[in-house]
Amino acid sequence: MLSGCAAEKEGSPGPEVYQQAPRPVRDGERAVRAPARNSGELLFQVLGVSDGMARTTGSHAEVDAVRGQYVRVRVLVENLGRTSSEVDLREQRLVTSGGFFSPDGPTMTLKRQPLRPELGGGVRLEFDLWYDIPAGLRPSGMVLLGSTPYTTSPPPAAEISLG
Repeated sequence: MLSGCAAEKEGSPGPEVYQQAPRPVRDGERAVRAPARNSGELLFQVLGVSDGMARTTGSHAEVDAVRGQYVRVRVLVENLGRTSSEVDLREQRLVTSGGFFSPDGPTMTLKRQPLRPELGGGVRLEFDLWYDIPAGLRPSGMVLLGSTPYTTSPPPAAEISLG
């Protein structure tokens, strides 16, 4: 008898899962425990957030936040589709007590983060989004925009609380 055709027995274990070791957060970062959310065929999970950073460093320079503070958001995205999908990181919004902010292009470049990575079917990618926002504003959430192949209109955004 083929095992794929056999009925599951009551009380049998669920599907196998990967065993991933927990990782400590980075200095100044706090873990975000919000559930992952879909936008089209992309699944987004916010892993951590750091805020209140007055400056950051690249490989050759230390740079002060122009608006007052840097916010770094660690994100995991997974392409649940079977075809390649490009995610435009410039479209990912940080929600704060003072409105919405786009990633800061010069800081993303300084930190060598991709701006438009392409994910093959089933591919996962972790990256940082860097925002330069006014001092005193508190990050409260993310509005993350994925893609859906073969359509011209964007899918509904994934809204994730930074708790």
